[in-house]
Amino acid sequence: MSTFKEQLASDLENTFLNLDEFAEEHEVNGKTVTCVVQSPTEQEMFQQGIAYSGYEVTHGNLTILHIKKDDFGDTPAESQIVTLDGEDGEVQSCIEDMGLLSIYLHINH
Repeated sequence: MSTFKEQLASDLENTFLNLDEFAEEHEVNGKTVTCVVQSPTEQEMFQQGIAYSGYEVTHGNLTILHIKKDDFGDTPAESQIVTLDGEDGEVQSCIEDMGLLSIYLHINH
């Protein structure tokens, strides 16, 4: 029987970051990786209590990159530039939880 932590790690790998479920392949910092990319609207962020100081489209978009820490590397610092599918994004914040990074990027278009 597996522990709770082992089961969560399995769920992360086999469900959330599964190409047949939620994940897709994207280019992150020049490397193709399996991850989940979200682009919430201002209204969705407001409803979820996520602070964002920009305005949609006018000042770019907020994109949330969910990626295994092992695939990304060191946890990025605020203001660090991360390239996602050829577009540079500035790290607004990053949350690390159980081997998964949720990187909040401000991408100007």
